Amino acid sequence: MAENAVQELDRAALALLQALAAHGEALKPYLEANHLEALSHEVVALRRALLGLEMGALYWDAPTDIVEDLVHSTTMPVSEAAAKAAARLSPKSRGD
Repeated sequence: MAENAVQELDRAALALLQALAAHGEALKPYLEANHLEALSHEVVALRRALLGLEMGALYWDAPTDIVEDLVHSTTMPVSEAAAKAAARLSPKSRGD
């Protein structure tokens, strides 16, 4: 059930990021300064938390650049991002 909730929230977050990218400029004249940027940052923070839920303990071992690349994607679901990060962090892929 929690996995389904993570996926649903992530789908909504991805849709919002895509909508902000597509229509954000048109809304800027009607909103307070930096409002869209702040909203975008909050959505990315939500995706970071969802990625942490998907990755579990592995999230804390992941280099920041990997996590940031994955959470800023506007097309990759966190379930896919977690699998990709796990593959990049596995001892086999690091040459250990």
